[in-house]
Amino acid sequence: MAEEIKVYDWDDMITDDGQETYESVVLPEGKYPFEVIKMEKGFYEGSAKMPACNMAKMFLRIDGGELGTSLCVETLFLVEKSQWKAANFLRSIGLKKHGEPVQWRTLEHCDGESGRCEVYVDSYEKNGKQYTNNKIRRFFDKEEQQPKKAFTKGAF
Repeated sequence: MAEEIKVYDWDDMITDDGQETYESVVLPEGKYPFEVIKMEKGFYEGSAKMPACNMAKMFLRIDGGELGTSLCVETLFLVEKSQWKAANFLRSIGLKKHGEPVQWRTLEHCDGESGRCEVYVDSYEKNGKQYTNNKIRRFFDKEEQQPKKAFTKGAF
């Protein structure tokens, strides 16, 4: 995977003067490996479509190889209608299997885990300016990521 990114605690010191920035590239649509950089717990205040609820922000590093690295933030809301998304994510990093329930708390143990996902390019406007970034279309089950070994009689 790509370089390690140090994660800080609230008591750590900021020693950088802010002269350098981290470049995140916009990858073309496709399937890429990803690594979970960190997870942040939060609380969503609610909207017309979603009740107030706990949420987990998953910070993902998408490895585009020679194309570069894209950083994505995937928000998982702890509500019934979003269970499918959390389940897909957890299966992609091997922390959930089909048919086996897991606690939402499992999301706390994702740092450093890796999997594969499909990304697309999203366009949006902010303050009158057009931007693009990568969003995740789907996560692939860990089992789908591993190449199937051919059966050879007598070989172990």
